[in-house]
Amino acid sequence: MLSGCLRWLGQSEVKVSLGRLALPTLARVLHLLLPLTPRRRHVFVAAWPPDEGNAVELVRALAERYPGRIVWADAPRAERLRELGLDPARIDVARKNSLPAVWSFLTADVRFSTHGVYGCPRPTRGKPVVNLWHGDGLKATTGARIYATYLVSSSAVLAQDRLQHFRIPPRQLLLTGLPRIEQLRRPSSPAQLDALGIAGDRPFVVWMPTYRQAGGAGLDGSFVDSADVSHDAHIAQQISPGLAALHEQGLQIVVKPHPLDLVSRDHSGFILITDEAIRSAGTTLYAVLGASAGLLTDYSSVWTDYLALDRPIGFFMPDLQSYLSGRGFEPRDAMEHLPGSSLASVDDFVDFGTEMLGLKHEPGATLRRSSIRHFGLVHPPAPSDLLLTALQIRGALARSPSQEG
Repeated sequence: MLSGCLRWLGQSEVKVSLGRLALPTLARVLHLLLPLTPRRRHVFVAAWPPDEGNAVELVRALAERYPGRIVWADAPRAERLRELGLDPARIDVARKNSLPAVWSFLTADVRFSTHGVYGCPRPTRGKPVVNLWHGDGLKATTGARIYATYLVSSSAVLAQDRLQHFRIPPRQLLLTGLPRIEQLRRPSSPAQLDALGIAGDRPFVVWMPTYRQAGGAGLDGSFVDSADVSHDAHIAQQISPGLAALHEQGLQIVVKPHPLDLVSRDHSGFILITDEAIRSAGTTLYAVLGASAGLLTDYSSVWTDYLALDRPIGFFMPDLQSYLSGRGFEPRDAMEHLPGSSLASVDDFVDFGTEMLGLKHEPGATLRRSSIRHFGLVHPPAPSDLLLTALQIRGALARSPSQEG
């Protein structure tokens, strides 16, 4: 029976790539195979995009501490790995839609993913799955259930909705902080910023709006999070007077659109950076954020990570009621505990700019401290190491010989 299933998997490359229709069947088959396959000394990592920050920092820690092989499905190219400070020789690259990758998934010590993989088969005893996830934001959890043994988070409060949606017991929450915050502490160099069109000798703020209408990009298809998307196309124009005020204060305006966003956030005078441009500059998004003077966002999860820097955060949310009536937030009172002011008028933006320039410390600093306390956010110095230690304590991950000694 096992050999027959494996032969089926060997012919399933096209089936896997069909997406949503084939994945439930694949997930059921893999769930049945997990307890029947051996457990080998390697880990399996899958992320979207391939160089997503949580995956990169996890692999960095694994390369230093894990004694076995690291199988990374659709990993970045060797040149990109070296730019990220990773040794390509330490990583086994597997094409995700291939039998070797599926076999690695089945036999791994531990399986890690940021968005689920292979339809999210239910984990079985002795074959743990770790949901790294991709942000601790306020958005209510929607979509397909991502089955996992453990969920990684920086906040027990913000993780509750995901724990319930994914049916993960609270005791299996790994409150270690998200690995990607380590990149915030390794800011982009002046040369890397210059490659992005950002003057390294002048302060800049990054505007990172989330999507209201998503294009799917090969994940979950297109969907809408707002009850009224008519406001969506005008957000860049609405924010322009405020950003112009920041520019007059000497701040550069950098815009980073969400990769799923169907609406352009570009506008005259903005420095637009895309994921591809960031890769071409040899840096990462969070390293760019690490060099910034402040963050401007809305319902995106990025602010929960950015708090690790203790720098000003502003919120621009002209369509708050539409979003609240659409996808909404969990917990319900989350918007009452934001770590920064809601910016509506030009004067609000001027105050925010003054804070970023270091000429004003309140009320932003007070709001940041209050938000961290309310949500119980943790930003340890090395969350990746903490995550591996937590898994080793639970017997889910092998220790290196030096640790065993």
